[in-house]
Amino acid sequence: MTDDVIARRVFKIDGQQAECRFYKPQEDAGSFFCPVQIDWPEGTKNKRAGGVDEVQALLLGMMLAHTDLLAARNMDGRVIEWLDGQSLGLPVTPSIRDWDPDNHM
Repeated sequence: MTDDVIARRVFKIDGQQAECRFYKPQEDAGSFFCPVQIDWPEGTKNKRAGGVDEVQALLLGMMLAHTDLLAARNMDGRVIEWLDGQSLGLPVTPSIRDWDPDNHM
């Protein structure tokens, strides 16, 4: 699966470098699934997001990662940064838009 990484982003989680990887969406039974990995300080977590095509699966994978990171910050008190700031620069799920510091609504 290592060769299928299509995008990476490095965050700081509690002061430690933590890479997030998005893999090429794969077709399965007419849907597409985008594997996502986040290297948390305590270990790598694997998830996947599904969509009707590769683009939707990738976008939902990015929202999934963003949701996990924002939840860890807002619910668990973790310090999560990207480029030394609060914005993580990923698409956000509308239901948690108020957790995102880039939300100006």
